[in-house]
Amino acid sequence: MALLTHTWLVLWIATLSTQQISGATLWSWNHESQNKDINVVLRDGFHMTDTQGKFGIGADDSLTLAEDPQNPGQWVLRVFYAHGSYSQSGKHRGAQFYGTPSAVTSHSYTTLTLEYEVYFPSSFGWNKGGKLPGLWGGTRDCSGGRIQDTCFSTRLMWRALGDGEVYAYVSHTQNPSFDTWCAKYDHTSTPAYMHVHCTADSGIEMGKGAFRFQHNRWHHIRQEVHLNAQPGQKGYIRLWVDGHAEIHVTDVIMRANTHFDIDGLFFSTFFGGHDSSWASPSDTYTYYRNFKITTDTLNPSQNELVG
Repeated sequence: MALLTHTWLVLWIATLSTQQISGATLWSWNHESQNKDINVVLRDGFHMTDTQGKFGIGADDSLTLAEDPQNPGQWVLRVFYAHGSYSQSGKHRGAQFYGTPSAVTSHSYTTLTLEYEVYFPSSFGWNKGGKLPGLWGGTRDCSGGRIQDTCFSTRLMWRALGDGEVYAYVSHTQNPSFDTWCAKYDHTSTPAYMHVHCTADSGIEMGKGAFRFQHNRWHHIRQEVHLNAQPGQKGYIRLWVDGHAEIHVTDVIMRANTHFDIDGLFFSTFFGGHDSSWASPSDTYTYYRNFKITTDTLNPSQNELVG
């Protein structure tokens, strides 16, 4: 869906490159072979070490284990969204927690890859959009309209009709200024740039409408994040969906200081947005499986880029 352009911003659609540098798998969770207490799964499988930022966990709320909709006998994460629920609506609005695998947090990683699969059943109505998991690092303050120079997060979003994007909370200390950096996308005639949009009090939409989620299939997500080594340098965010390279944004300063690194998984999913216009149009679910964080990197070959 994206028009392909290659300059200091790149958005492309292509097959996976063979230019892969294989690294180490630092953490993984695929599924369970039987139903278990979700709190045990999050503690042992996802290394949820504290309750900061957590909501929606357990059978009386949203996040539980359930049988894989396409593979009975395998138990995966399932999140329930009640009809009318959104980010501020109370119980049954989705779920959130931070996963902190010790193999990640015990080192100072500035480049990591997160992979997982997500499934939207036919009952899922997209409405205006909502959040999906991504990577995070630093303090746990980069979400919900909070812009800090002490952290970052790179959650995904679904939007109307299932359009997808990376919804990034990163430093607003961009080059030469945040307003100027944003303006080149908001007032551009270059088609690829039109897939990036930012406002002063929320996340930056990267790759908006570059791909589209579908119902009743597992989508494979591969997100690679590189934090700039020094203040003022550029980092990047790359995203592959179902083996196709969808987003590569290289013109972004990921952090204004180097006092934090990548810390793990930010599992965050709900409808919204902060008001009821974002609410779920029906009782519905999402499902998740096959998580892993690795040091793998994947570079596009030149014949996968147009322009």
